[in-house]
Amino acid sequence: MAPAVSLSPAWCAPCNASFRAYKAFGSVCISHPRSRRPCPSRQKHGTLASAHESSSTVEPAPGPKSQSLRAEAVQSNNEVYDKVIEVFADKKPSAWRKLIAYSKQWRGMADGILKRLDTRADAASARDAVEEAATLRKLSRRLRAVHEELEQYVSLAEAFRKQPPGEWESMVTTHRPTLTMEFFSHLELMYMAAGAWEDAAAAKQEQEALATLSTNLAALVTAHDSVLSDESALGAARASLAELLSVGSMEEADAKIDSLAASGRLDPALLLTLGRAYNGVKESEYTREEVKDVMAHLYFKAKESFAAQAPVEVRILKHLLSVDSPSDRAVLLDQAFQPGATLVQSGVDMLSTTPGALLNAIANVLALFDKATQGVHVGDSDPSSLASQAAAMMQPEVIARMRDLAALIRKKYT
Repeated sequence: MAPAVSLSPAWCAPCNASFRAYKAFGSVCISHPRSRRPCPSRQKHGTLASAHESSSTVEPAPGPKSQSLRAEAVQSNNEVYDKVIEVFADKKPSAWRKLIAYSKQWRGMADGILKRLDTRADAASARDAVEEAATLRKLSRRLRAVHEELEQYVSLAEAFRKQPPGEWESMVTTHRPTLTMEFFSHLELMYMAAGAWEDAAAAKQEQEALATLSTNLAALVTAHDSVLSDESALGAARASLAELLSVGSMEEADAKIDSLAASGRLDPALLLTLGRAYNGVKESEYTREEVKDVMAHLYFKAKESFAAQAPVEVRILKHLLSVDSPSDRAVLLDQAFQPGATLVQSGVDMLSTTPGALLNAIANVLALFDKATQGVHVGDSDPSSLASQAAAMMQPEVIARMRDLAALIRKKYT
């Protein structure tokens, strides 16, 4: 292992910060190794540019001095890449994922590192160093495979985060093959890496966002897989979708959805089928906007009708959790335990339950949350229904509110 590159006092503060943040890759300054001059750009640091030049700097006219600076920049980059390559060569492949997840710089420098590996392998072949060339090519293949896999996970996580949670269920139907245990393991690594950020507030915000994403997706994947295991239900769902698409107007479609709900045919299998169709047309650039609008209307109307079929306890729980004030929640909780006839009208639902039934609903959702955060499949009498309903309640702050609500019920009503 080459010795660590030391920093000169003449280096600027951003470079020193970058150096400290990048210790995982062998104490290499990622901006200007071995340079004794002040940094040429004090405006943009923190990512590894191919020549470490400010994007706002005017390119000098070609000449001997310019060529010399470029050659020095290339050599500087190659020194950094070689040190990072040594780190990966010294580590077991099982440790690579953590190294990459914890590095804020990896995505900006990965292509350069992989190209450098190939260049070194070609040079070794040219001088007949067969064993060295084979070792470098093997390292290049394995590192490139891990990088491409993790890049796919990061890009997918970013795609989910850019969409509102109401869209996630349909997206799961399209991206299920990528939502593997390895995907969730990488989310966990990203969560832990965020905890090491210097900005505590930003670290907390990022960790909460990743926890919400992970637990929601775990619940939706559980629901998705449960539905797919029932071939007869999927067959019936496809027939119901065909009926929906054969109607002549939006009004008829809405009436058809209401009819399916009333007859018990609006089930998780139909939602899955509708979600697949909706996400398929939404992501296609060849589908007319009118078709996308129709599928969006059908999908969200079906989700709304399906939610209205949720157990009374789940609907009461969702309403209680939407109230910010603890005192207001306590009043509503007391009202929910007052026995009375169930009344459902347009915009107003009069619902009641018992402390035991509501505690059971809370326990089921918390169990799903706890299992999802541990990456364990949840066994339940109706996991597809429970997971779909629970996914919307899995923000960390909502989970904390739910635990407080359970403690209040036990203390006051049991």
